[in-house]
Amino acid sequence: MSPASTPQLIFGTASFGDKFTNVEQVQSCLDLLKEHHVHLLDTAGRYPAEAQGRSEELIGETKASQQGFQVDTKILAMSADHKGELSKQNIEQSVSDSLRRLNIPKINTLHIHFPDSQTPIEEQASTLDELHKQGKFAQLGVSNFTASQLTAFIEVCDKYGFVKPTVYQGEYSLISRGMEKHLLPILREHGIVFNAFRVIAAGFLSGSLTSGSTEGTRFSGDGRIAKYMSALWDKESLHNAQRKLNAAIKDVGITSIEAALRWACYHSALRQGDGIILGASKESQIESNIKALANGPLPDTVVAAIEALWEDLRAEREDSYIN
Repeated sequence: MSPASTPQLIFGTASFGDKFTNVEQVQSCLDLLKEHHVHLLDTAGRYPAEAQGRSEELIGETKASQQGFQVDTKILAMSADHKGELSKQNIEQSVSDSLRRLNIPKINTLHIHFPDSQTPIEEQASTLDELHKQGKFAQLGVSNFTASQLTAFIEVCDKYGFVKPTVYQGEYSLISRGMEKHLLPILREHGIVFNAFRVIAAGFLSGSLTSGSTEGTRFSGDGRIAKYMSALWDKESLHNAQRKLNAAIKDVGITSIEAALRWACYHSALRQGDGIILGASKESQIESNIKALANGPLPDTVVAAIEALWEDLRAEREDSYIN
């Protein structure tokens, strides 16, 4: 797909149990991923939103790990403020449930899905260290931590000799680049890799919301998800950025999704060892996304346009780097 110096591809399985509803559909998806040499799955105890845990169950029912897939998952996070979710009891229960559903003896990367401001960090970190020593997971990851929260967690781990996070999962796209300033220096200092989600901005960079062609997308209708998505992305500054991107690729013959994917893979701050999480609601999206990435680096004119549109957005969006 791409040179060894580029980020690895990870398949996000939030659609397992939602768009891919049974073992046969999930197995077909896994077969396609194997064909394209994608062997790392990302899931969570809360996936999918309407049937929590079903994503993990389907991964387990297909025996994905026995087919050569590594599986990353996240500690169950369900409350609005996430307070108390990282207590010793909750962490242990979540990991036990995930291992059972996934039908595996060991998780590849266990992520803290959201920080918990109530449970003492010492309790969180010591519990995770115990589970790591028990062989329940290979490496620790965090997600949705601010720079200060990450630093505080690392300091506790260093103080007591606990297992430290080596993976950070966060939002990153050509219109959401705040992590370059706020997180990346800390990550590089501590040898923590960055796995990027929302590289096409939850579908915004398809251009559908800007053009008004939202039928069949997460932006259509007036339901909870559509309202949430609109609150995040229906902003004139972002629509202007989309229009500038469209103008830059007009004569190149590629879609804005392809431009976003290729930028993340070949021109962003991501490097070898980091990852790009690609989700899909149907197999054709997997095919088209991987095919797009195989086209290599973007023309210089498109890269320059992307840098320019970020400069226009920087003041508004650089400090908003947490999902």
